[in-house]
Amino acid sequence: MKKPYQPFQPLLEDAGQQRFELSAQQQLASGNLTGIVHSYLQIQTSKATPYPIIPDGTQAVFINPDGSTIGGAYSRSRDMQIPQPGFYFGIRFYPGALRHLFSLDLSEISDQLVDSHFLPCKHFSQLHDEVYRQDSFQHRVKCCEQWILKHISGAIITSSSNPFDHALDIIYRSFGNIDIATLAAKVDLSSRHLNRLFKQHVGLSTKTFTQIIRIQSACKNLLKHPNNSLRTAIDLGYFDQAHLLNEYKRRLLLNPHSFSKRFRSDFYNRAAL
Repeated sequence: MKKPYQPFQPLLEDAGQQRFELSAQQQLASGNLTGIVHSYLQIQTSKATPYPIIPDGTQAVFINPDGSTIGGAYSRSRDMQIPQPGFYFGIRFYPGALRHLFSLDLSEISDQLVDSHFLPCKHFSQLHDEVYRQDSFQHRVKCCEQWILKHISGAIITSSSNPFDHALDIIYRSFGNIDIATLAAKVDLSSRHLNRLFKQHVGLSTKTFTQIIRIQSACKNLLKHPNNSLRTAIDLGYFDQAHLLNEYKRRLLLNPHSFSKRFRSDFYNRAAL
């Protein structure tokens, strides 16, 4: 993938962290893992708190003091609960990328958090122990990179010759504004076969995934330009402004104004006036 998709989570913006009284460190993966790992994340909190996640098509491994959990792709927003103070580490994988590490059917864990036994790797528990032996975020990142590079498949096929990765690239470049039949024809697969691949490797149907990429684009635009919903709707191929607002409520569970308010601190709101 020439220009990897950049999944957006508003909690990782400064305003979102202020609102939820969290501190976050994030580091993009090294060039050796381009298109596979998006980033490494460390959240620190001084109290139990919700950790809001919006749908972005990614999968994540969350490493916490009690063990590890795997987050499937979400079709709508949800709040994860951080149960106690401390630091929590995460690895964010691009949509479809876990297949390069494990043989999985991700449709089994869509809209779910499951424990690490879901991953068919008897050595995975060692990664948790090693992460918590490190004394800094940078050392934890290095530890994870080394583990992933050691276990990754050597036969990674580029998007130019792999229909599934090619389909992902088309979806990203169109911001999710593409008809499924047109997409399938572009990658020379039937719509049914393409849908099977998306359910297995992403955990979502092709249609749901394209809708999520489109609402991701809308969310980014409207957090920056909250009074521009009509222009955003037109640019992203929604039927009209009402269609965009309905998708916001369906996927993000809030209208744009309420969503923006939830992830913007009072300081951020004053600065925007």
